[in-house]
Amino acid sequence: MIRNPLALRLVAERPVRDQILESARIGARGVVIDAVGDLAPHRLGETGRREVRHILRSVELKLAAVSLPTRRPFDTTDQLDDRLRRADAACALAFELGTDVVLIRVGSLPPEDDPRRPIFTEAVRELAQRADHRGVRLAVETGTEPGATLRAFLESLNIPALSASVDPSAMLQAGLDPVAATRELGAEWVAHAYAADAISTSRNAAPNPRGHGFPPGALDWEEYLGALEEIGYRNFLTVWPPPGRSAADHFAGIAARLKELG
Repeated sequence: MIRNPLALRLVAERPVRDQILESARIGARGVVIDAVGDLAPHRLGETGRREVRHILRSVELKLAAVSLPTRRPFDTTDQLDDRLRRADAACALAFELGTDVVLIRVGSLPPEDDPRRPIFTEAVRELAQRADHRGVRLAVETGTEPGATLRAFLESLNIPALSASVDPSAMLQAGLDPVAATRELGAEWVAHAYAADAISTSRNAAPNPRGHGFPPGALDWEEYLGALEEIGYRNFLTVWPPPGRSAADHFAGIAARLKELG
């Protein structure tokens, strides 16, 4: 039986109130919001924050996480201070809205001998320290390196507020195995996980790491859920509808698949 509650990741282009109400109607137990647009920290004032908290309470939904979309990796000093300030504000917003998880894509981990490595390391360290100061966990999204490599990097920083978010879709597009990554990261590092594959983007996906029995972009759902069970993950599984796809239809399809496996 699948014990994880399902969350729905919302989109920035639609009113958040409408999406929260829709999420409750289709059976989600939580939502993930992007800290951009009207929900950007500098635009969402205290009144707006109270309204979001009220809407969530009114339909008994939890805020599973706040995501901070980033266009650039954290391996360059160009405008780095501005990006760190945005991340800090997103962490503060997450705490005020009632979640302790902030999702962020920091970019690929540069090789040890790459001059970008010290910049990247110090940027992630600073991000994690700011998250810790704000009372939240910073969950680095997977998809750029194997789970064991990411875990070793996270361990080297040794900051309690630093964690990982398992994104099977991004990993499959890069030819990485989300099942192995989940096991390699383990309970101490996985703070968030998606229920998603890369079938809708399979044209861009690498050969499937699970072998010829799986087409590009296809997730080994049974093994993935089993890996989450093995590490004792009990937090939300977030459904992230692909662009242009009905959120309700996509959520219903994932929920039905998980029910069959449960």
